[in-house]
Amino acid sequence: MNGESFSPIDVGGGPGAEMRVLDIELAARSHHRLELVYQLATPAAEGAEPIGWADGGVRFDFWMSDLHPGRYLEMWLPANLCHDRFGLGLDVRVEGGAAHTVLTNGQAREEARNQWRIEYPPTFTSLSPMLVLRPSDEIELRSTTAGGREVVTAKVIESDADLEACEADIVAWLAHNEARYGPWAHGSTFTAVLWCPGRGMEYDGATTAAVGALEHEVFHSWFGRGIKPASANDGWIDEAWTSWATSSRRRELPRFHVEKLTPDEPQVLLCPSSPWSRHTPVESYREGSRLFAGIAYQMGGAAQLREAMARLYRQCRGGFVSTNELERHLQAEDLFERFVYGRGE
Repeated sequence: MNGESFSPIDVGGGPGAEMRVLDIELAARSHHRLELVYQLATPAAEGAEPIGWADGGVRFDFWMSDLHPGRYLEMWLPANLCHDRFGLGLDVRVEGGAAHTVLTNGQAREEARNQWRIEYPPTFTSLSPMLVLRPSDEIELRSTTAGGREVVTAKVIESDADLEACEADIVAWLAHNEARYGPWAHGSTFTAVLWCPGRGMEYDGATTAAVGALEHEVFHSWFGRGIKPASANDGWIDEAWTSWATSSRRRELPRFHVEKLTPDEPQVLLCPSSPWSRHTPVESYREGSRLFAGIAYQMGGAAQLREAMARLYRQCRGGFVSTNELERHLQAEDLFERFVYGRGE
């Protein structure tokens, strides 16, 4: 296969969202095997981080983000789009050097010193898997059992987080969210890795986050990873709803804010029309949160909106939700027209 038949092209998503397309005709019902051999380097995506090399060790993290195209698993591995489920097996090996620690939301089996086999379940999508690899002397780790699950809380050496206090907060948030919205959807473990300020990303039953973003990212185990966006264009839902319902570094308005939205306000586009855009608009945090404040106003208060979203979670837990489905569920067609689709007079 030559390079031109597998080069990145823009299929309609715009700058940064280019995709590699196999331009080859295959006979119907034929079977094929594709092997890719390449060196891991800094991914060709905005804000992506290279592999870090330490004295006698390696620092690696999937370091996903929904704010820029191409920042899910496809940064490092061949991966489907975020609405496709697929199983994934990884062999991770560090040759030589110091002892290392792997933190993951997959099933990790240590096969030898600095060598692991990690299996991610077939329910995962390209936005689900977490993997952090660090020299062991750069990781501080705690573990406790609460609510029928193991809570693993770790921090990297750069972070000054109070690990014990963060563990207590996580345990409390997990219990609160489960009681308010519905059952946990991620097996028997929650794993959090604490970083320096400015960091926050959610995975299925896991997070890598700074302290200021921690509540926000834990909440995503219900909305965002407990029920997932049906496409990348639906990713605004979990960021908008989580911003409305939690306190985090991105919050400008108080949690559970209630506000009347008027037709003379500027239009907002949260759900792009192209199926290939592959990123979440940054407006989802503030303007999306205001949208939910407006829906709460229409419903008669924050409690009514929370209960409606709890019903949605219980109906869709472990599955997907689209913008159209949420619009129908909340009966908010007028607000969605202007403040989600960016239409209307």
